[in-house]
Amino acid sequence: MPESLILTPKEINDTLVGIGKKKAGLNVYELFMYAILAGIYIGLGAASAATIFSFTLDAGLAKFLAGVIFSTGLILVLLAGAELFTGNMLMTAGLIEKKFFFMHIMRNWAIVWLGNFVGSIMVVFLLYGSGYFFDAGTVSKLGETLISISDKKLELLFWPAFYRGILCNILVCLAVVISLSSVSTEGKILAVVFPITAFIISGYEHSVANMFFLPAGLLAKGTFFDAANLAAMFSNLIPVTLGNIVGGVIIILLHPKSFKRLKNFLANGKNS
Repeated sequence: MPESLILTPKEINDTLVGIGKKKAGLNVYELFMYAILAGIYIGLGAASAATIFSFTLDAGLAKFLAGVIFSTGLILVLLAGAELFTGNMLMTAGLIEKKFFFMHIMRNWAIVWLGNFVGSIMVVFLLYGSGYFFDAGTVSKLGETLISISDKKLELLFWPAFYRGILCNILVCLAVVISLSSVSTEGKILAVVFPITAFIISGYEHSVANMFFLPAGLLAKGTFFDAANLAAMFSNLIPVTLGNIVGGVIIILLHPKSFKRLKNFLANGKNS
């Protein structure tokens, strides 16, 4: 039985560094497969959240319930094991500690982003094939909800999408950090729910969730294979992805200890 069910800040940092080192050492095949799994998990959570929104409920209650059920995606990533792009921004902790190189992070992020996209698309087409987007030849309530969500995201301009991406991943990465601080499974689950629910209620932008919502809405509308709509999809994913990177890195760099080490790292390459 551990002495404490909660890790200290130093222990959390050491855990993050160790996890980052393991991630940096994974080969391309492992990274891609684990990333596909994460895309599937987040896609399933997003689909469940969209289902909540398709019910006739009070708007506030619907957002709260959708946030809680969407949390399932990150819970599965953390407990079942997978590679999630947004959470992997926390690898910055290991970079500052000089446990691996910048190229390792770039390699991880690129492969994981692509794998998350593939996993999310898989869920979209599984739902489409299962008939959930249509009802008796017309678009179902779930399909209408997905179209509405997708349209609103596609209407976002670059900078609002970017800033919402920052806000989103501050909460997502804090959810990961707080989850790591708990030794118990129950604590890890509870730690995830509130930050993720907060980002859903607030309407922030998560790149991997959008990898599900955007194609799902376009497919329900029947315009997924339209080149212009595909381009519009990436006009959202690009600023949101960049914002998610900034938001996640902020969590590491603004920590006083990390900031001090970063200054030394940039100045003379020495760790404090």
